[in-house]
Amino acid sequence: MKINLDGTSKILQTINYSDLNTILPTYQQNVLNYKKPLSDKLKIKVGKKIYYNTLCTAISDFNLTQDEIFKLNEIKVYFQLSNQQIFIEKNRISEKTVKNLIQKCYSDQVLTDSENQQITSVSNFLQFPQDKTEAIKNKIAFSLFNKILEEKISDKRLSPMKETELKQTTRDLKIDHQNIKNFISERKIKSLQHAKLLWNLDHGIFPLVYNPPIILSRDEQCYLSINANLIENKLVHKGYSSTNSSVSFRVAKGVSARVGGGRSRPIKENVTQLHPGTLFLTNSRIVFNAGGKSFQIPFYKLISHDIRGGSFEFIVQNKSYLLRLNHNEAEILSLGLSSSIRQHRNANDHVKAQAMREKSMNEIFI
Repeated sequence: MKINLDGTSKILQTINYSDLNTILPTYQQNVLNYKKPLSDKLKIKVGKKIYYNTLCTAISDFNLTQDEIFKLNEIKVYFQLSNQQIFIEKNRISEKTVKNLIQKCYSDQVLTDSENQQITSVSNFLQFPQDKTEAIKNKIAFSLFNKILEEKISDKRLSPMKETELKQTTRDLKIDHQNIKNFISERKIKSLQHAKLLWNLDHGIFPLVYNPPIILSRDEQCYLSINANLIENKLVHKGYSSTNSSVSFRVAKGVSARVGGGRSRPIKENVTQLHPGTLFLTNSRIVFNAGGKSFQIPFYKLISHDIRGGSFEFIVQNKSYLLRLNHNEAEILSLGLSSSIRQHRNANDHVKAQAMREKSMNEIFI
C-alpha cells in the first residue's frame, strides 16, 4: 500500500474528475477542511495532480471536448502552472495514449480521414512530436499490411485481382505507396515478384528474353533463360584388378618352379557427371546450351516432362535428359513449359485471354 506523506490524499480523495464543474469547488472545500494552510510548493504539487487526473479522465475516450479543454486550462491558470509543468504532465501519458488511439483507429484495418484528424488533434494537444506520431502509425499500419500481404500470397500466386486488393489496402491504411519499399523487406518484395511471375506463367503471360545467345527461327520468341546442370550417369573404366592362378613345385633342393599365369579384370564404376549450361524456353522448343553437351527438344518430340524437387526430366523417344535446377526455377520452368506447350497446340488460348481481361480491369501493385 502506497503511503501519502505530503497530505495531498485528503485533499484529492473526494474529487470526481468525470464531473468537470465540481473539480475545483471540491478541491476548495477540501482545503477548508484540511485545517492548515497549503504552502505554495504543496499547492503546485496538488495542482499538477489535479491537472493530470483530469487530463487522464478527459482523454480516456480519445475525444477531447471544448469543455474539457476549457476546464484543463482553468486548472492550469488557477494553480499558476507553467507551460513546462503542463508539458511534463502531458508527457507522462502522451506516447501511450497516442499509440492506443492509433491501434483503436486501425482495429478495422481502415484509417478514415476523420480518424486521422482525431489522431493529429490528440497528439497536438498532448504536445507529442508529429514525427513520432507518424512513426507509430507506420509501424502499426505496416504490421497490419504485412499480415494481409502474407494471406494474399499464401498460395504463392499474386493475381491482378489480389494486386488491386493490396493497392486498396494501402489506401485504407493511409500508406504512401511511393515509400512502401522502405517498409517491406527485400525478401518479401522478391516473394511478391515471384508469386506474380508464377501467376503470369500459369496463365500463359510470358516475359521476353531479348537477344538470347541461341539462334531463333522466324516468329520464335524466347521466354525463359535459366542456369541448369545436365546430369549424366556413366559407367567409367577405373583400371584393372589381377588374379593369380599359377602353382609352384620343387625341382631340386632349394629350387622351385612356377607354372600357370594371371588374369587382369577391368574395374568399372558408375559416376555422376554435371555439365553446367543455360536452359532456354521458347514458344516452340526447349534448348540447353552447354557446348558439346547442348541439345534441343522441339515440343512435338517431347513425350513427357517431370519435376522432382530441384530436378527436371525431359523424355523423348529412346532418350531422357535430367537437369538440376534450384527449386524456384524448377517451379518457374514447369509452369512456363506447360503454358507454352498449351499455346503451341492452340494459338487461341482461352486461359491467356481471360487472364489478359483480368489484368486490364485491375491495378498494378508491384
